[in-house]
Formats: sequence, C-alpha cells, structure tokens
Amino acid sequence: MKALLISGIYRPEIGGPATYIPKLASRLTELGVVVEVITLKNSDSAKLSEPWNMNYIIRDQNIFIRIVKTSLVIRAHAKKSNYIFSNGLFNETAIGLFLLRKKSVAKVVGDPVFERVKNKGKTTVSRIDFNKSRLPFVLKLQRAFLRWSLNQFSTITCPSLELKALIGKWGVDKPTVFIPNGVAAVKDVEAIKVFDVVTVSRLIQLKNIDKLIIACTKTKAKLAIIGSGPEELYLKNLALQLNAPVEFVGQLNEQDVIKMLCKSRIFALLSDYEGLSFALLQSMACGIPVIVSDVKGNTDVITDKKEGLVVNINNQAEIESAIKKLLNSPNLLIEYGNAAKLKSENNYDEVNQLNKVIDLMKFDLNE
Repeated sequence: MKALLISGIYRPEIGGPATYIPKLASRLTELGVVVEVITLKNSDSAKLSEPWNMNYIIRDQNIFIRIVKTSLVIRAHAKKSNYIFSNGLFNETAIGLFLLRKKSVAKVVGDPVFERVKNKGKTTVSRIDFNKSRLPFVLKLQRAFLRWSLNQFSTITCPSLELKALIGKWGVDKPTVFIPNGVAAVKDVEAIKVFDVVTVSRLIQLKNIDKLIIACTKTKAKLAIIGSGPEELYLKNLALQLNAPVEFVGQLNEQDVIKMLCKSRIFALLSDYEGLSFALLQSMACGIPVIVSDVKGNTDVITDKKEGLVVNINNQAEIESAIKKLLNSPNLLIEYGNAAKLKSENNYDEVNQLNKVIDLMKFDLNE
C-alpha cells in the first residue's frame, strides 16, 4: 500500500500544511503504508532527510514552468500510488491526476483566490464578503480553475464548518467532510516566562501582526514573533520606528516552537480569517491563555472568557485592553490556560483526528 502526499509548503516552513503533512506521513508509516511526499522548496533551502521519500520542486522559478514540472512529477508518482492526499497545489494535482481514476482527498484549509488578493493588499473586505461579491474576470477564471481542480478529487475535507459551506458555494460537488485539526499533548513544563505575548504564523498581511506590534508597544508587553514571510521587512521596520519590545525569532522546528510557547504568558492570533490554526492548538496544548480575533475559525475553538479573550480585530483599543487584562491578572492566566489545555486534550487529540482522515481515505491495508 502506497500513499502520495502533496503540499506547497513543508517543514521547517510555517503554516498548517507544512506541519500537517509530516504528521500524517508519520501516522501512515506507523500503519505500514509506504509514503512519498511531493512539495515545493526555495532554491536556497536545504533538503530534509525524512523516514519517507521526499520529492522537491523548486518554488522560485518561472511559475508556468513550475506548474508543468509539478504536474508531471505528481502524475508519475500517482501512477504508482494507491491513494493521493493533497494539502495544497490543488491545480497541479488535479492536472496530474486527470483521467488516472485514483482515490484522492484534498484538504482545503482556506480560500486561495481570496488569500492571493488579500496578501497583495487589493481588497479590504472579509472572506465572506469577498465570496458574495462580483469578481473581476481574472479572479473568476482563478475560481473556475480551483472549482475544476477540486472536483477532480474523490473527497474534500476541511477543518472549518464555515469553509465547508464556502466550498459548496464555489460549485464543488464532491463530498466535503468537516474534520478539525489535532495536536499532540504537551507535558506540563516549568519554564521561566521570558515573553508576555507570542505569535506563530507566516508573516503575511491577513495575520495583522502590525496591529499586535502596536498593541504590545502601547502596553509595554514583550512580544516574540515566530515565523517568516513577505511582511517581515515591513514589520521589522515598524518595530524599529516604534521602539517596540519585539523579538523576531524566525522559523523554528516544532519542538522549539513548543519551548517558546512555554516561555510565554499569552498566545495571540489576530488573523482576518482562519480555518483552524495549528499554532493556536499548540498554544492550548501548552496551557497558554489566548487572545484571538473574532473570526469563525477562531471562535469555533475559543470561547470568550473561558480559554482566553476574543477581540474585534478592527478595534485596536480592544486588543490592547485584552493584553492588559490578562497580564494584570495572574489568576486569569492560570484559569484560561488550564481550560485551554483541557479543551485541546478533549476535542483535538492529534491521533484521533489523523485517524479520521485516514478512515476517510478508506485504506485497505491488505492491498
């Protein structure tokens, strides 16, 4: 039995698929499945040595050449695989799978059409409003290509009920199954708190890290930013201008991320939208109270004044007030942190959630 796993990003990069694919690969390997991974990497990034076969395609080359190369590599490996799981690169995977009649699952964690526009600063509307609006021709074409691509898969899965509804509105007619992400339990760690606030994410516009930097500057809260991305230079310049108490840590492996989380008092995630953030679940597993924006992917997980505080992302004063409230109340830090840890253990156990995806893939381990 052989599985082909596909993603546009992979560890040590930051992002859900970069974290998820190795976890799924590890679980499948435990079950006796032979795993291969196809992913992108920058030309100056190192190749990792993994327990499964890694196939890298250079990201920073002409995009049309890259799409053709990626589709051909996927097709060649898919022919020799029993099942294909794609956590990104949906267009390339669909082209590669065309007419192959292979069992396949696509895990959709966001709206790639909206994300591209948002990260270029070409829209200020929410994901929901974007999906209700009349799109220009180029975006209609992108949406049509995405719809065609997702309809080439046997099944779709996603970690958000809101996203599941959107996928249906895109015209995707394949079965779509809601399966939340999961996270491994973290043992209680006695760590000296070095940072007041920590965030873990790709440094892109929709994560609103600039608002977090401003809030931490005004509250004099020491902030750790874990991750990298196209907004990095802008954010560093902003921190410099504000003389902000910020440390840019860069990308870290999962164990080092957990160590940093345990050294922090609060985890913050102020995105314009989320599917279901791995970083959020990791922080909960570490027993850290959270401050999250009031978007569905966050509020599906966090109950205001139970595991943390939910804030209006468009209200800077509210973000600052939430930071002050938690830092000035050791009892709330403990109460919310304990509740967050308990919820992660009860609702988001990693093995349980991975097994649900594997069940969805309908593996016959005797093949």
